[in-house]
Amino acid sequence: MERHREESSEIPKEIKVKAEKELKELRNELARLRQLKKEKEQLETEATQKQIIKQEEIKTTELDYIEDQFDKLEEILSSKRGEIDNKVYQQHADQIEADLQSLEEEIIGEKGLIEKKLTAYDNLLDAYPWLEEERKKFMYTMPDKNKAKMDYISWKTEWAKVLFDYVRFAVLHIIYTRELITHKPFSSFTQREHYIIEIAEQLISQNQAKWLSKKKDKLRVYWKTLDVWSDEIYNWAYENGKIEPIMIYELREAKQEDFSSLPLEDLEEIFKILAKNRKAKVMKLENGQMAFKIKLE
Repeated sequence: MERHREESSEIPKEIKVKAEKELKELRNELARLRQLKKEKEQLETEATQKQIIKQEEIKTTELDYIEDQFDKLEEILSSKRGEIDNKVYQQHADQIEADLQSLEEEIIGEKGLIEKKLTAYDNLLDAYPWLEEERKKFMYTMPDKNKAKMDYISWKTEWAKVLFDYVRFAVLHIIYTRELITHKPFSSFTQREHYIIEIAEQLISQNQAKWLSKKKDKLRVYWKTLDVWSDEIYNWAYENGKIEPIMIYELREAKQEDFSSLPLEDLEEIFKILAKNRKAKVMKLENGQMAFKIKLE
């Protein structure tokens, strides 16, 4: 009788086979994630060597703790305590799967940003090959605005194009002068912070940027108008079937879209543009946040 009771309490064979298959699939997912992490780290190394990102900007993704979770699953799977263990197993498996998915999204998002920054500098060199030409080293020193006014204007205009395209290629909306001067090609300026301010003023005079601080250390660059952004956000919502109210955090989570990092005040202004163009209804939620619901054309 005791033997019969013990056998009946064991996890049924079909459930155990299913659990073993699921565990194997989860381990394969972890292996794929480790490879993705390795690719991200290789990109980070390249980016730091090229002075495109700083070491302190790199975010470490830890995967080792998931191994402990796998060990717990295997322990549960090999136990003989019956159906209750199967429930515990499923809880652990679901948690591991959720963790793996969350980490994958995190790694892909960071990897994408690094790729954009690396590609940004490559694109910049394609557009302005003189940036690394020996004969053009003089471009990293600003001409005297009083003694050589035309050279100064020409220099400032050319560098304004470079800065504008750098921000566009890197998919940046706000730049900080103290950070920018640590990145190529601006790190090669003889008077870095002063030069960046001069170039920024040129973009402002062309209605392509504005200062966000009195200290002139924070600049908003408009490489697309808010009207263009409103069209892109509407098309994204339409193509993804977003018929329910869309909140700002949902736009932030669309990491692969360039609008995901737009400043909050710009997004709120874009909502108003969508409402004005009768493409969406804007609403204010109980917590004070804004949302919009697109109107299907």
